[in-house]
Amino acid sequence: PRWVFPANELQRVRTLTGKEIELDIEPDYLTTQIKEKVEEKEGIPPVQQRLISGEVSNRSDDKRAKDYNLVGGSTLHLVLALRGGL
Repeated sequence: PRWVFPANELQRVRTLTGKEIELDIEPDYLTTQIKEKVEEKEGIPPVQQRLISGEVSNRSDDKRAKDYNLVGGSTLHLVLALRGGL
């Protein structure tokens, strides 16, 4: 299989302040579901979140956790996806 972490594996998310939170993520979770879990813990709306893992910086909300080949216990980095304009 493409994914290497078992179902219900804890993954870490490093927040904007450097704090690490743990999320219970299943391989079939959509990126939107992961962002909703981050919102539950940190209060940041999913639309403002961008999750980065290693060299993968553009996470599509319709992809599943297993599509990104996350290793059990890996750390995702949370940055704000703010839109600007005039």
